[in-house]
Amino acid sequence: MTSTTDTSIKADFDRTDPEAIFDYSENIIGKSLHSIVGKAAMERLRKGKGGLGQMVEELFFGYGVNSDRSADFSEASLELKCTPLLRSGKDGSFRIKERLVCTMIDYFELVATDFKDSHLLRKCGLMLLLFYLHKKDVPLYDYEFLFRVLWQLPEKDLMIIESDYETIRTKVKEGNAHLLSEGDTLYLGACRKGQKGDNPQDQPYSAVKAKKRAFSLKPSYMRYVLSHVTGQKNRSYSNFSRRKNEKLQLVSEDELRKASFEQVITQRFSRFLGMDYIEICDSLEEDAYQSKSKHADIAGLIASDKASKRITSAEEFLKSGIILKTVRISGNGMPKESMSFKNIDYQEIYENDEWEDSELYELFTRRFLFVVFKETDREIEIRNRKTGQTTNENAYVLDKVFFWTMPPRDLDRAKDFWRHIKEQVVNDRISLDSFWNISDDKDFHIRQKGKKGNYKNCAVNPNGGMADKLCYWFNAKYVKSVIEAYSKG
Repeated sequence: MTSTTDTSIKADFDRTDPEAIFDYSENIIGKSLHSIVGKAAMERLRKGKGGLGQMVEELFFGYGVNSDRSADFSEASLELKCTPLLRSGKDGSFRIKERLVCTMIDYFELVATDFKDSHLLRKCGLMLLLFYLHKKDVPLYDYEFLFRVLWQLPEKDLMIIESDYETIRTKVKEGNAHLLSEGDTLYLGACRKGQKGDNPQDQPYSAVKAKKRAFSLKPSYMRYVLSHVTGQKNRSYSNFSRRKNEKLQLVSEDELRKASFEQVITQRFSRFLGMDYIEICDSLEEDAYQSKSKHADIAGLIASDKASKRITSAEEFLKSGIILKTVRISGNGMPKESMSFKNIDYQEIYENDEWEDSELYELFTRRFLFVVFKETDREIEIRNRKTGQTTNENAYVLDKVFFWTMPPRDLDRAKDFWRHIKEQVVNDRISLDSFWNISDDKDFHIRQKGKKGNYKNCAVNPNGGMADKLCYWFNAKYVKSVIEAYSKG
């Protein structure tokens, strides 16, 4: 048994039982370490991102912190993770601050180890997640713990995580550890780790050194986990020994045994290539209708095997953060419009000093599913569901379907984009004239989404008062370059 420490509280629970440990963790919710153990928290302050977790393990649970690679509660095969939340300035809701770092990646060990034998699986198959409220300039020992979750990685999640693991492993085997990107994978990321100025690491099969990285569960996956607990009165949730999934699921376990998630999805689109909207609707035995979202709707139906038009809430999309984008292009390959994303959270920009912890980095390193429709010379007739009238419009045929990750060179430009946004926000210059414009021809730009009355002075300005609601955009020319790069293979 791991030795206990001399704390001011009695850590009395069955150390071999995950549920007993989870039950005991109720005593920290709504409190800080300082409020529980008094001066001991101040005297044993540990610095660094993992410092709070070590303090909780030692002072609250009564475990001596050690450096071995087993799970924190080794006798219960349970890992402890303390993970920060931020509170939204607009509505007071909570949001995930960062990805959940699981364990460091040893490139040499990785290439020699199958997923089923990995340290990652042994350490994170079952986790006790303690969510706390992060506040700038507040000592670690005064952070308040808000929610607790006993999270057992579901079987289907494990299958996708194993595929992610193999994607990362294959890249390292090919001598490309230095080209790893969090956008390569769905649930499991290979995030950068370490301090600024750290020396790169050696990697097998290449003389090029690679930056330190760690396996992590992506912010989108953590948002999915958090969603289970935020509505609970007792601020706790457990899926331990329960394997229920009520969300829409795009693929089955049987399908994942035969092919990867992405292969299953893209294969579903293959028989519709070259068909226009009406032809696809006929093939799916669905009613065609006039709507701005009709191409996105039909893409959702194809991807979900007719289960739903709205697949952004599907379990796999929520956990992986995949972004579905339907693109209509003209005959010369130019998209009909630029591509919009989420509105800017100025408070997050203001408070966050690290690019790789930013919402924009998380957004741009996600996996994208591009569904491309190409304009033709022929017309189709579509009925408006509200008025019953029919209109004619140019037909667009399904041309390409592919998954995409922003390449490192583009991500470097996105970092410059973020730096410029941050500079403007910090200096209280939040206006269309202050940010990159589409005419600047820099791949990305900032502008509003929707009509003027819907965006003026309706976002919180961290400098005080209100600001215009603006959002991130890909330039149409950049989207064209993404599609052309895929076409060239």
